[in-house]
Amino acid sequence: MTRLRLLAASPLFLFCLTISSSVYAQTAAPEQSGPYSTLLIRNVTLIDGSGAPAFGPVNILVKNDRIDQITAVDPIAREREGQNSAPTKADREIDGTGMYVVPGLIDCHIHVNSGKDVPADYIYKLLLGHGVTTIRVFNIGNNDPAAMMAEKRRSDANQIAAPRMYVYPFWGRGKPDPRFSSPVGAREIVREWHALGVDGIKIIGKPGLWPDVFHAIAQEAHANNMGVAVHIAQDSVYPMNAVRVAAEGASTVEHHYGYPESSFSTHTIQELPPAYNYSSEPDRFLETGRAWMQADLDQLHTGVIDSLLDSMRKNGFIMDPTFDIYEANRDLERAENLPWHNDYTLPAVMDSFRPNPAHHASYFYEWTSNKEAVWAQAYRRWMEFVNDYKNRGGIVSVGSDTGFLFELWGFGTIRELELLEEAGFTPLETIHAATENGAKVVRNSQLGVLRPGYLADMVLLSENPLTDMKVFYGNGVTRVSADRQAQHEQSVKYTIKAGVVFDSQALLHDVRDMVAKAKATH
Repeated sequence: MTRLRLLAASPLFLFCLTISSSVYAQTAAPEQSGPYSTLLIRNVTLIDGSGAPAFGPVNILVKNDRIDQITAVDPIAREREGQNSAPTKADREIDGTGMYVVPGLIDCHIHVNSGKDVPADYIYKLLLGHGVTTIRVFNIGNNDPAAMMAEKRRSDANQIAAPRMYVYPFWGRGKPDPRFSSPVGAREIVREWHALGVDGIKIIGKPGLWPDVFHAIAQEAHANNMGVAVHIAQDSVYPMNAVRVAAEGASTVEHHYGYPESSFSTHTIQELPPAYNYSSEPDRFLETGRAWMQADLDQLHTGVIDSLLDSMRKNGFIMDPTFDIYEANRDLERAENLPWHNDYTLPAVMDSFRPNPAHHASYFYEWTSNKEAVWAQAYRRWMEFVNDYKNRGGIVSVGSDTGFLFELWGFGTIRELELLEEAGFTPLETIHAATENGAKVVRNSQLGVLRPGYLADMVLLSENPLTDMKVFYGNGVTRVSADRQAQHEQSVKYTIKAGVVFDSQALLHDVRDMVAKAKATH
């Protein structure tokens, strides 16, 4: 049957449709099980994350937390390799006939903004329910590095249903400490965090981007094999633009800041209105978009990319764009009315998104069409720049920065995949960015690709993500045939982390229950 996506329809048309499966059908399978001595996934089509095309069917044998074997079971492979068709016995089997498997998605920019009204469990289940098995996390609740490490250990021990975590605490937050603002003190703090087991440092603006302090942080972090993620805030983008930050040792530059400023050829500092106030978020977020309008496009696509590629080769620099998090700036009405908000967004989270001068990233009062137009133009330049960087050999990862600006955990990760496609990435390049490239960001060479000996992190879907990245969305995909019959499918079936099998739909059912209960008492 030829099927078309249902993008929009009148109530009368929707009434005429026959829905063939329930959106909210609860599975009877256990929410979490394993790891198993042996887990066998049969007859599945494999997208291995390396950039190679899909192939299969294959059988995947997992022993405890590792992939042990991937065996082709198509007729030609059987004949060529003389394989025994006798079934392998396993403690658990999953029939993958007609299904697709990809490596677990790696989201390299996550905030776990948990608190009294937003439990961490809600955030983790949204992520796992969308196939996200690994996160690089910049805060969990109150940002305390020791507490973040304790949460990471609970995840590693499967004491909580949560993705694998790489901990990058914010520089300069938490208890006041004058050492954050001095090169000597910075080195001491990096060593202390390393002793705790912290994986890296998240820097946003000053004092971390004072040139002498940043140099000390980056140097000490590299000496201890720790990463450095940098959000180049406007208070420090001069002189610490993206080219300089990457050259001095940033593992990643987050978002889009610092790239257009690296290309300026008629001035060195962004031209800002005389009444501009950095502390006014409507001013700040509008003008960061306008920075792209001042970029020298020739320099951006030559000298800037050349310098970043040089830093990639010398220092391992990786670009982490987070296209999704600023999308409300170019279309606020769309972001505010996304179809999943009703069932998956807690009231406290939605309230945090709405305009509020006292709340970070809630600056959409007096947000107008001409401001959206500025950001739409900025997106075109930003996307062309990122795609060109990728085409010239640059490494680009997937990060969502969800929990702000109407972007919800898990859903934002999948939206980032769609926006990479909009930027010009092919479907295989998009999956590669979310898997093998993400593994490079978190510095784990046994993640991001499905191959024997690697960690058993993977996602099983009932539809082909190379045809449509939307199949990753937790609320599912509805398609309509020419005879007006609708079929709804929630395609993410199992998320597997280190051999532990999570029933993705059971996790998402729990999230919907949390939201329904919160609304009943709100």
